[in-house]
Amino acid sequence: MEQMTITAKIQIIAAETDKFLLDETMSVYRNACNYVSDYIFRTHDLKQFSLNKALYSTGMLNFWLENEKFEFRSATL
Repeated sequence: MEQMTITAKIQIIAAETDKFLLDETMSVYRNACNYVSDYIFRTHDLKQFSLNKALYSTGMLNFWLENEKFEFRSATL
């Protein structure tokens, strides 16, 4: 089966009252991604199950992410 990648460039226009919350949310996600990336770089572990086991609890506590948002999905690295 052939795989197709579609890239979209979007611009988010937020109300002034929401800009701070959006910036803070993006910062948390960026920090969580950097945390996971650092772990993978140090351990060379790319297995979804073991990544969930090793990082799920710590990620939830450190970054206060909701359950479904800190679950590892298949991704092209």
